[in-house]
Amino acid sequence: MSLQLPLIDLLIRWQIKRRFRKNPDVNLLRPLMLQMEARSSKLPAGIVCEAVDLGGVLAERLSAADNRTDAAILYIHGGGFVAGSPRTHRPLTWRLAKDVGVPVYAVDYRLAPEHHFPAGLDDCVTAYRALLEGGLPAKSILVGGDSAGGNLTLALALRLKAENLPLPAALICLSPATDMTGGGTSMQSNAEADAMFVPELMASLMPAYCPGADAKNPYLSPLFGDVSGFPPTLFQVGDREILRDDAVSMAAALKAAGAEATLEVWPKVWHVWQLNADMLPEGREAITHIVRFACQHLD
Repeated sequence: MSLQLPLIDLLIRWQIKRRFRKNPDVNLLRPLMLQMEARSSKLPAGIVCEAVDLGGVLAERLSAADNRTDAAILYIHGGGFVAGSPRTHRPLTWRLAKDVGVPVYAVDYRLAPEHHFPAGLDDCVTAYRALLEGGLPAKSILVGGDSAGGNLTLALALRLKAENLPLPAALICLSPATDMTGGGTSMQSNAEADAMFVPELMASLMPAYCPGADAKNPYLSPLFGDVSGFPPTLFQVGDREILRDDAVSMAAALKAAGAEATLEVWPKVWHVWQLNADMLPEGREAITHIVRFACQHLD
């Protein structure tokens, strides 16, 4: 364990979890993540960021000078379906562009509560279709996301399968939310250990994102979907997260369906710790694992 890890853990508990204890409302994520943008959006020399249109959906294209042009990563940011942007996730996406060696398209999908389910998912499907129509074969596309973006990554694969579209080469899911019923035991057993969230937060998520919907709808809770034929999928999650079992159960579901799933449960880290890679050695190490997985599965 690095010296930085316990210090950042304490900071997150003070800045984020303390607020959610007082007011467990998912909509608090928006102002919190807006504050992140100033420090998260900085890019190193050699990384080019440009706005692009993917079938009418806005996205950021991050690339390095020596990137391949015959492959890509479609990245779906987290933020509880109500917050975040491609800018908040640049500490991860620029590293993927540089180290995997392919452009990263970070989707700026529509957010709730202004745009309820399935608006965000529809945008992700549209963006993926645009990459295909732009000449990239599915076997040369990776799709990844964190938290709500991990949920959308899996829901996207379910939609592609239902619409008889080719599935991507592989999926990358970082601390994904896969069960909107909150059925995992870690939702309660990790209530205190989780550095960021409280279980009561889930009660505000469904009304904000998908009011009146069935929590077992597979496009909301991919854990209840038919994942047979899914591409190889990497899961990374922290052992102290309330969402730990969402990843563990989803990986087990893929394996039971005959799909390849790689599950990494990291000790003592918090939700989507990879975003702290600028300061956290464990964040950079986790990204190294993601890069290795991505390079193994890109055609």
